[in-house]
Amino acid sequence: LKTARCGTALLVLLAWGASAQAQAFTETFGNTAGRVSSPYVPSGFSYSGSGDVDDGFYTVTAPASLGGTSTPGQTWWDTTTGDHTGDAGGAALVVNAGTALNDMYQRDFTVLPGHSYRVSAWRWVVNGVGGAGGTGPLSWSLQLRDPSNNVTKLQSGNIASTGIKQWLESTYEFTVPVDCKTVGQGVPARLAVVNGTAETNGNDFYVDDISVNDITPNDALDKFCPAPPPPAAVPTLDLAGLGLLGLLSAGLGGLALRRRRKTL
Repeated sequence: LKTARCGTALLVLLAWGASAQAQAFTETFGNTAGRVSSPYVPSGFSYSGSGDVDDGFYTVTAPASLGGTSTPGQTWWDTTTGDHTGDAGGAALVVNAGTALNDMYQRDFTVLPGHSYRVSAWRWVVNGVGGAGGTGPLSWSLQLRDPSNNVTKLQSGNIASTGIKQWLESTYEFTVPVDCKTVGQGVPARLAVVNGTAETNGNDFYVDDISVNDITPNDALDKFCPAPPPPAAVPTLDLAGLGLLGLLSAGLGGLALRRRRKTL
């Protein structure tokens, strides 16, 4: 397996959200004997429920189900590989990107202040630039957005494929700024996987196992937000102490009475 990894960045502009747990996720696209659509593929790509998967279209299915009568005009789809997850009959996101420089996958989740995360996505290039069997590199990017306005705050930049007919991983890491007042509260985020190559002669691939994982060291929050010291213990008095306190109070009361008599 080969990895195309980008550097670590700081997620600084996402708005603070309501209290929630960090929802790291993994998208495996499940198992299916036929074709299904995905709620996480936005309108920039159209769903192909049968026949050829044309430029600008996608479907979710097991790679082995393509070719032959399933895609009669596209015998070049690779049916020899399974999905990356390794499930029997496991599905992947099948994309014929064409010239659509659009999001092919988009999903909202939450992260926590002071935590670091790794985004990962796997891609099997069927045809690179150059048509059937083409090996020219294809690009995509991993972007972090503010869900309130879909504005990109961080991104990996275009990550080029480094080969065909093999599962290749792309990763991107980021850290949410720490805010001691909001530790434990969720920060809303959106992941978008975006096609970066406009090409009708090739640009066909499978996508699988898109994930966001918390990679924060266990002691990270102790470094950023050390726990406040325990409150100082309030001293307690035993019976002897209480008796002494009573004698002192009586003595002070008598002294005050004598002073008042002298002033009369």
